[in-house]
Order: sequence, then C-alpha cells, then structure tokens
Amino acid sequence: MYNQMVSGAKKTELFMGCPYKAGENGFCDGPGTIELAPHNALHTWVGSNLNPEREDLGAFYSAARDPIFYAHHSNIDRLWNVWNELRGRNKPAIEDPEWLDSTFYFHNEKSQLVRIKIRDVLDSSKLRYAYENVENVWLNARPKPSVPPKIARQVLKMRENQNPFLDISNQAVVGLNGKRLDTTIRVKLRRPKTQRSKIEKEQEEEIIVVYGIDIGKDAYVKFDVYVNAVDETMIGPESREFAGTFVNMKRGVRIVLNKGDLVVKRKTIFKVGITELLEDLEADGDETIWVTLVPRGGTGVNTTVDGLRIEYMK
Repeated sequence: MYNQMVSGAKKTELFMGCPYKAGENGFCDGPGTIELAPHNALHTWVGSNLNPEREDLGAFYSAARDPIFYAHHSNIDRLWNVWNELRGRNKPAIEDPEWLDSTFYFHNEKSQLVRIKIRDVLDSSKLRYAYENVENVWLNARPKPSVPPKIARQVLKMRENQNPFLDISNQAVVGLNGKRLDTTIRVKLRRPKTQRSKIEKEQEEEIIVVYGIDIGKDAYVKFDVYVNAVDETMIGPESREFAGTFVNMKRGVRIVLNKGDLVVKRKTIFKVGITELLEDLEADGDETIWVTLVPRGGTGVNTTVDGLRIEYMK
C-alpha cells in the first residue's frame, strides 16, 4: 500500500489514472495505482476461479452480487480521502472543468431521476458521512532494499557481462515489438536526467511507462514491475525494488454488436512513479536502471507489450 498511496502516487494521474475525455480523441486507458491495486486486485482475489468468469466479485457484470462489493468500494472511497489528506487539501487534485462538470443520472430514494456533477460529491463531509479515523500502518512502512544497493549494482553488472541475451539498451525508450508476457522480461533503460535537485523532483516525477499492453482476450492479467532487482523471484511488495503492479479485471460479458457497428481495439498503458524508489536504491545518480516485468500465475500468456520508456510527469 505504501507504493500505491505514497511513493507511487505523488501525481494525480499516477493515483487516479489518465484523463478520460469526451470524443474519439479523448479516449485513454491508463489506470492509476488505486484502481489497479487494491481495487482490481481484491476483486480478482475474492472472485472464484472455479466459475467461468471469476464470478461474483471477480467480474464487472456480477461484482455487485457479492456483499463484499460494498465494503470494498467504501474502502476505496476512504482511501481517496486519505490520499487527499496526504497531498494536502489546499489545492484540488483535479481542476479540469470538463471532469468536474461531468454529469451522472440515477434514481434517488424517492424513485425520482436526478442529475449530479462530479464536483458535487468530492467532499464527503458535504454528503453527511465520515470515515472512522483509523491508523494506516502502511504509512510508516517505507520498504527497504532486499539487497544492499552497492552489492546489487555489482551483481547486475556481472549478469549483464555474462548474459548476451538480455534486452540491453542505452536509450530511454526500449521497443519490444509486441513481446509476449508469458515469461519475465528484463530491460535496461537509460535515464535522461540524473542527480536532480529536490525542487526538480517535486516539480516532475520520474516514471516508468509500460506502453502498448495488449490483452488478447477478456482475461485476468497481473504483472509486477521491479527496478534493479537481483532476484525478483524471492521478493515482493515488501521490498524497495518493487515499483508497482498491473492488474486487469475481467468484464465477464460479451459485447453484442449490431450490423454496421465498429469496434476499435485499444491498448493499455501503465505508469509507475520511481523518484523516491531510486533514492532508496541509491540509484538516483545512475545513468541506467534495470527494469523487470514479472507475469504472475501464468496470466501473461495472452498479453503482449510494445515497450518501455522513462518520462517525467509534472
């Protein structure tokens, strides 16, 4: 949770996902940390793999049939409040009027059709409810490197010299040409900026972008992202090398098309904030870093990735 709520969510887009706007050019598919995990992850964990679509909670169409659905989504709403408190409420997380003025229609308790705007429901106190003030133990659980950074750097260098088949690049963008994620992928990325000042880091978050994620069919997919990991098979989110996790949740429904309908297949993008992580790994001054994608549970067999790159997000 520390990655999802703190170090990996320092910018609104990293936490909330990319802006989704009206019109053909406004489409984006880049979920944020809160949606991927714990949201999608818990949906999938609770859903049963004995059912064809991981019903109930594991598929969008059936999730609300599980009573846990309501407690789960209440907690996601609570985490939104926690994240706002962490970043400070003196400035709105999103100021885009197109988002703030987006409207939704539903029937109220009197069966009357009502319309609300997003800006009307951003402050839970105005909705006359509040969450219990409980300790979030993960706030003080900043991960530590699984291997001392100096030793890790030596091991990674030795591995690079001994294995000519690694995906080594001296660029900030590494194209994988739709490489299948049925096994671990390791790439070496060049960082365009090193030794940035504190002010520069506050202004721009360094991020890893996994782009062109193509999920071949409606399926549960999970993969983890590590930076400078010596042995990713022995570590998890408790280690500082862990940068983030991508989780795709099943829809569980078939799209019904009418004659003449056109479906445009789109690919997903995944962004991971790494500024604080690089400091903890003593890699802030390094010109290159190793990035590892680790598919979990054989779920990447129908998934391909176009590439990785490093960017800076304001």
